[in-house]
Amino acid sequence: MTSLDPNSALPLPASPLPPLKSFSLTHILYDPTHPLSIPLTLLSLSPIFLFVSYFTLLIFTRRLTILFLGVGQIGNEILSWILKRLLKGDRPYIGHGEIGNGYGMPSSHSQAAGFLVAWGLGYSRTLASRDINNNSRPQSSDRLQIIRNVRNGIYVLGLIIWSIGVSYSRWHLHYHSPIQIIAGYSAGLIAGSIYFWITEYLPIRHPQSVIGKLRTSIENIWEGIGGVGGWELGDAKGGWGEGWVFLESTNEQDQSRHVGKTSKQKKTI
Repeated sequence: MTSLDPNSALPLPASPLPPLKSFSLTHILYDPTHPLSIPLTLLSLSPIFLFVSYFTLLIFTRRLTILFLGVGQIGNEILSWILKRLLKGDRPYIGHGEIGNGYGMPSSHSQAAGFLVAWGLGYSRTLASRDINNNSRPQSSDRLQIIRNVRNGIYVLGLIIWSIGVSYSRWHLHYHSPIQIIAGYSAGLIAGSIYFWITEYLPIRHPQSVIGKLRTSIENIWEGIGGVGGWELGDAKGGWGEGWVFLESTNEQDQSRHVGKTSKQKKTI
């Protein structure tokens, strides 16, 4: 027998490492005998992967909408943290520290999923208005519009199925009760709807409102800082910090065109 044998009476040597603690944000336990445990574990971690996606999209597209979405998700996490400390609901298995010692009401994972579903539904409903404002996009025919509607429907359906899978995983992995999951999902839906209405819907449908003008001002500053298009992808111009140069050159070109048209009109008269 050696000291590594669990039946040995000899004491184990003292560890040279300091006391260590698990990082609970990504630490998930699962039942290895269940065939769905690993897929559901990955689904349960997917809300964390979203922030990596937001960061990647923000670097390569530099769209203000992506920035607002990421900020909204962070705000939603803060809201979940506050709600947990106000409601102080226990997790379904009290005393099982490996499952989690923190509060369980509401489920923050379900709330993150609900927030993205509400935001995604709002975005899909305002795509037509965005196309009108985006002159670079080709005019849509009836056939093209049908393709876009089907494609957006697939995106929305996939988003809903994903959110349900994330919420179910929290129950399957024993981290939350059904009522905690429903509460979190509902809170996410409400928060996502309100946030989208303020940051996206009002500026698009009512650009002359106070919020619409504020969004336009922020977007002008953001284009100057972040560049006009993507990170030199395709025909997009400008990298981070270069947007001011391209915006100034665009304004100068517009002014020269306006002067040229005015001079032609004077000559005609």
